[in-house]
Amino acid sequence: MDDDSQATEAEQWKGKYLDQLEQFEVRQKQWQQADELLRKTISRLALAADGQDPELDKRLRTLRDAIRDRVSDKQLQQVIDTVSDALIRLDERHDRQSPKAAGEPAAPGGGLLQRLLGQKKTPPPQAADAGKGADAGAGSVRDILIQLLERLSLPDELLERVEAIRERIEQSSDAGSWDSVVEQIAELVQAIRLQTQQEKQGMEDFLLQLSERLQAFDRQLASSGQRHDDSLAAGEQLDDAVRQGITGIQTGVREATDLQQVRQVVQAHIDSVLTHMESFRTAEQARYEGAKAELAEMSERLQSLEGETGQLRSRLHDERRQAQTDALTGIPNRLAYEERLLQEIARWKRFATPLVLLVWDVDHFKRINDKFGHRAGDKVLRTIARTLADAVRETDFIARYGGEEFVHLMTGAGLDDCLVVADKLRTRVQEAGFHFRGDAVTVTVSCGVALFRDGDSTETWFERADKALYRAKQAGRNRCEPESG
Repeated sequence: MDDDSQATEAEQWKGKYLDQLEQFEVRQKQWQQADELLRKTISRLALAADGQDPELDKRLRTLRDAIRDRVSDKQLQQVIDTVSDALIRLDERHDRQSPKAAGEPAAPGGGLLQRLLGQKKTPPPQAADAGKGADAGAGSVRDILIQLLERLSLPDELLERVEAIRERIEQSSDAGSWDSVVEQIAELVQAIRLQTQQEKQGMEDFLLQLSERLQAFDRQLASSGQRHDDSLAAGEQLDDAVRQGITGIQTGVREATDLQQVRQVVQAHIDSVLTHMESFRTAEQARYEGAKAELAEMSERLQSLEGETGQLRSRLHDERRQAQTDALTGIPNRLAYEERLLQEIARWKRFATPLVLLVWDVDHFKRINDKFGHRAGDKVLRTIARTLADAVRETDFIARYGGEEFVHLMTGAGLDDCLVVADKLRTRVQEAGFHFRGDAVTVTVSCGVALFRDGDSTETWFERADKALYRAKQAGRNRCEPESG
């Protein structure tokens, strides 16, 4: 491998290094966003729990200060532990101060969880009404916890754990079991955070290795350049020795008085030249062997690095796809939608191609969950997601926004044309043929449609589509409404 080839290969590897570094920076930004989201969630929960107890309030203020000051994870964990201890003491004191008659069940929705979820404890006058109130409260808590699970972006290896928690939620009927469910969800979030930190550390370690190997590559190139310089210098020395030998022979021949003297002069200078040539050949052979060994070592390292880079690229691709895919429906999630949204708006600003947003919502979805169960509701969401995704153009984009809501971006067509397409999609969903327990059940969707206009922000645009969706609901559902005005 010549010096130019080495330099070219070095530049290629430096380019790959910079590409990996850029991907790492994108991934690091996602990690920072996840960290920020977790901190905001903890802060809001702390605010919601404020006012329960003076000691707890003090701990919560410390927690909010720690989050605001962005203390280390270890320090934050210590503060959270003190809050947990204060909560345990508060619950124990509450139990001591609120004795119940023998056999009397615990009041549903009490304690901190009730405050966080907005439950109101309203003791009913009759046992039957109490049972209904408890069922309604449990149903509300169940829906909130399931929605919380659905909002978590999860790797495949944690999906079984999520399914187990979900089954636990669906089987729980009394308020006393919610504490353990919330604790399981908290442990799940901690597992996600830990895995994210491990991925980040793994990426940092790989980039550090890559940087060290590229530095070694540079050193080997520098060594190769030095050998080249040494070879040039040795060649110049040999050339000088040959010229000196020839000059010496010429001088000796002119000054010699007999043939014997000429023979001796010529022989002496030829021997000197041969000695220099042998030294040069030996040094060149040593340089060649050294370069050959270094090139073999470099080639082996590059092959190893190529394999590791390919594995990392594949893993990053899988993780990115996983992070942007809704685990339940298999279509893009809200994170993917927000990324695509920015791309489409940038394209609109450049080419002024019409851009339309459709917001879909499943009609009476809570009734489906209440009547047939959450598994049936999941099946409805998967079927609707597939029905919509299979019917859109390659240039369009559809994602699950959250819960029973979907978002749909259409390009290259005006509001009226998109409204016609939306109505066809609505009909396809209606005719999808849902069956529960052998009975045919009609499931419908409503849709709001809005055109992106000059001066719009993503929020104002979505708000117009959402208001159109609300009008579709108010007008009887199973219909598509354009933005007003």
